[in-house]
This record gives sequence, C-alpha cells and structure tokens, in this order.
Amino acid sequence: MLVDTLCALIIANPHVKEVKGCLVYAKTQTHNTFFDNHWLEDVAEACGIGHWEVLSVSLNHCSSALSAIHLLKNRLIKRREPMLLLTGEKAFHSAVNRLDNSVLAEIPAAMLLNAGPAQWNLKHTAVRHLSSFYDNHRHESAVRRRELYASLEREYHDFYLYALDRFNVPAESIDAIVPCNLDLPMLKRVADKLNFKGIMFAEHIAEYGHAYCSDVLFNLSALLKNFTGKRILCLTMGMGVTLSCVLIEKIENSEVVHVKSSVGG
Repeated sequence: MLVDTLCALIIANPHVKEVKGCLVYAKTQTHNTFFDNHWLEDVAEACGIGHWEVLSVSLNHCSSALSAIHLLKNRLIKRREPMLLLTGEKAFHSAVNRLDNSVLAEIPAAMLLNAGPAQWNLKHTAVRHLSSFYDNHRHESAVRRRELYASLEREYHDFYLYALDRFNVPAESIDAIVPCNLDLPMLKRVADKLNFKGIMFAEHIAEYGHAYCSDVLFNLSALLKNFTGKRILCLTMGMGVTLSCVLIEKIENSEVVHVKSSVGG
C-alpha cells in the first residue's frame, strides 16, 4: 500500500534518488508499524531511496502529518534537503482497527517538500496544543464531557484567526480551506461564523470517511485538480487535542510534476 504510493511519487520526481533527504511516516495509531522493526527502511529501499534518513512521527491523532511538517521544516531548510511525507494506515482488519466511533478509510498518500522548483510554496505553519484534553476528559461525567467538547468549535474558530494573524495574512485572501474528514456540521458552522466565501473542501467526508493522517494530503490533491485560487490553508484538529495548519501559496510561472490519484477510479 505505502510502497506503491511512494514509488509513484518518486518516479514522477526521479531527481530525489540522487540526493539525500528525509522520509517521514506520519501516523495516528501507535500499536502497529513499530519503528524498531525497520519496516520503513525497507519501504525506502524498495523505492530507491535507501540512503535517505527515515523517521516516524505520531501524536496519536490525525494532526500528526501537519505537525510533522511544523516540527521538521527548519531542519530541512538548514540542511537544504527534501522531505517525503508518507501517510496511510490499515483501518479494517480486526487486529489493527482500534477505533469504533467513525467511518474509516485506507488511503495512502505522499507529499514531496523542499525539493526544488514547484508550483506551490509552503509558506507558514502553526500548531496549538489544548493540554486539558490530553486524556479526552475520560474522568468526567458524560454531561460534562459534552460541555467540554462543545468548546472545540470555538477553539477551531479561534485557531484559524490566530494562524492568519501570526502569518500576517488577511482573511479574505484565503481561497480554500482543506480540513481533515471529521465533523462536517462543525466545519460548516465555523465557515459561517468566519463568513468564509472560499472553498471549504469537504467532499470526501461522505464518500470516503476519515483516513487518519492522509485526509489533508488526499483532500489537497483532489482540490488542486481544478483549483484556480492562490492561497490555501490546510487545517486539522486531532484529538488530544492538537490543532495544526499549513499555509500554501501558488508560485506563478513555475513547473511541477503531479501524480494522478488512483483513488475512486
């Protein structure tokens, strides 16, 4: 599953085989794919980048992918090395799946960063941790938990405004928001409160469900097929709770190789 996806991206960008870089696997689940089994080195070797450094990153939620970019971006820039972000987890087998409260999807995805000329530039990142949710308030009563979780809508809304302020970007300049595939009603309410007039990409929620850390990469690849805007904010909220976002801006007059998605035919 992961090898096929990563190899497709590397075939489209063969120059990455000639340089050193970092392969990062971002995941939600921590009870499988153990790093000391050296499976990720095997994936890199199979795709022709066995000389790359490999890392796995997990915050035990679906914001791990964008958080990994936030964590590693400065190191990559200083080293002038590319990064391959790989996501995708098994969801259906009883020995693997530990989540029973959402519709899940198995969708591998990969993103190449800091690898030379591109059509899009990742300009800024931001992360905010809501430490009071570290155990999802399991010790509280059901009534109290509902009250606490009701505050997440406001936190999502406030984090969006915080990120724009930190990035010094006007709200009206955001052409699209790419969220993770969770809680469509909340996403719509937040968009209404923000008076957001751009694209809130939520088409995959009903069709595919939640694909762990792959949501944003998968949604972004689908959005870009026919997207004519210039500025995209990718924003995830992972339980625990961590809010993560990246701001992507279009670079005019540049060339980039796209890998066509094989999901959905």
